[in-house]
Amino acid sequence: MIIEKIELNYFRNYEHLSFEPHEGINLFFGKNGSGKTNLLEAIHYCALGKSHRVSQDAPVIFAGEKSGSCSVSVRGKWGKSEIGVRLQQGEARGKSVSIDRKKVTKLSEMMGVLRCVIFSPEDLNLIKEGPSDRRRFLDMMISQISRSYFVALQQYRLAMEQRNAILRNSRALQQAPDPMIEDFEASMADQAGVIYRERKRIISMMAERCGDIYQEICGKKDETFRVQYHSFLKKEENPAELMRMLRESRLDDQRQGLTSVGPHRDDLMLSLNTKSMKMFASQGQMRTAALALKLSQLHILTEISGESPVLLLDDVMSELDLQRRMNLLRDIGSIQTFITFSDEGDLDASQQYRTYAVHSAEGKADIEEIKSGPEMVRAMLTEPDFS
Repeated sequence: MIIEKIELNYFRNYEHLSFEPHEGINLFFGKNGSGKTNLLEAIHYCALGKSHRVSQDAPVIFAGEKSGSCSVSVRGKWGKSEIGVRLQQGEARGKSVSIDRKKVTKLSEMMGVLRCVIFSPEDLNLIKEGPSDRRRFLDMMISQISRSYFVALQQYRLAMEQRNAILRNSRALQQAPDPMIEDFEASMADQAGVIYRERKRIISMMAERCGDIYQEICGKKDETFRVQYHSFLKKEENPAELMRMLRESRLDDQRQGLTSVGPHRDDLMLSLNTKSMKMFASQGQMRTAALALKLSQLHILTEISGESPVLLLDDVMSELDLQRRMNLLRDIGSIQTFITFSDEGDLDASQQYRTYAVHSAEGKADIEEIKSGPEMVRAMLTEPDFS
């Protein structure tokens, strides 16, 4: 899968940008805040219809503008497609997605048209924070290869929101929940089987790969990284099990005003030498584990879809020594990759790849291809910044 062209209009600090990336490794150098990560964010929008950094769309629009857009032209094994995402201020208008210049009515229609894997500093939260970050990681990965999963996830969430509304209303009125709650519980149970089955399948594939990838990155054979699926469900094809659990939890759920059981409470259990990574791992070990999760995602998406996704690495090289950086670049050499840097010390492993400088002046970003070697990059990184 190859991105042939990227176009941005009033997206973050890009007023206008038309850019044709290299089919291999693309390296973007610039100072912090220049706009390097914003380019990766635009690609992520075109793959999944959302940012990997913020939950709302409004901050992504260029300051002072009412709307912004990003689009990519992508070439895959099924041919070429153009994906566009238009963002508008205000909830009433919101966001619209088009594929080949035709507006799509459902977000599920864009899933899989462009697949990407992104690794950013925020991904340390996969190890350090709570289950919601790991579920989000799983949901975004599986949705790119299974539209049925994406649809089941949406329907499950809608039914759960209705169940929660009934629970809160019955708590306020101090009476038993409306009998309609059973219809929403039945809908949740039906979708839960699809969600559980797909998560179990993908996590099983991930568990087979993560340990080896972790050891390749860290170079230590005595560190064993393991990934396990922790779910409330035990039988994937049994909606009656969740129906029973939901009925039994109604009284407690009514007091809290939320649903306490279901796949929205699942988690990935991550351990290093049988000990919890969150509790016992060092910062470096956590960083290596997060990268191993992302690279295993890359392998899984490639295996299932039959083509490599686009890889986005945001300031990941600063955490790796020179040898590991070079090993990583060698391993991803056949994949279209976008890598951001801000440290000139990362240049030594990058001289044979296509490089670009990201400039920012007066709050506006631009990209310039570098053809004169790393010395020019170093000069650009040390220039005064007037933005």
